[in-house]
Amino acid sequence: MTTSAKDRELQRQQDLERIKNFLLIDDDFMTKCFENNIEATELLLHIIMNKPNLKVLSVETQKEIKNLQGRSIRLDIHATDGNDIFDIEVQRADKGAIPQRARYNSSVIDSNTLFPNEEFKKLPESYVIFITENDVLNLGDPIY
Repeated sequence: MTTSAKDRELQRQQDLERIKNFLLIDDDFMTKCFENNIEATELLLHIIMNKPNLKVLSVETQKEIKNLQGRSIRLDIHATDGNDIFDIEVQRADKGAIPQRARYNSSVIDSNTLFPNEEFKKLPESYVIFITENDVLNLGDPIY
C-alpha cells in the first residue's frame, strides 16, 4: 500500500469506529436518518402506533413552529398521513421529557393548524411522541 492508501484505510477505520457509537436517539444522527425519509418514519410510526396500514405522506426534520405569543418549538420529526399529525421527539436526557412539554407542543401544533374562521371540527388528530433513553414516567412500560 502506498502512504496515501494507508492513510485512506486508517481514516476509513476511524470513521467506522465513530459510526459504531452512533445511536438513533442522538439528535444529529436521528435527524440525518429521518431527513426526507418517509419509509423510515412510516416504519417507526407502524411500530409505535401499532397501525400497520398507516401511510406517511410527508416528513420534515427539525421543523420550527414560531409562536408569536410565547415560546416557539422545534420538532425533531414532523409527519402527516394526510389526516393525522405526528410529532416525534427524541430525548436522550430525562430533563425536558415531561408531560407538560408534550402538552405545549400539541397546543402550538394545534394553534398553527387551522386557518382563521376555519371550523374547529376540521382540527386533525395530533400525536406527540417522546422517544426517551430511560423510562421517564417510571411505570415500567416500554410504550405509554
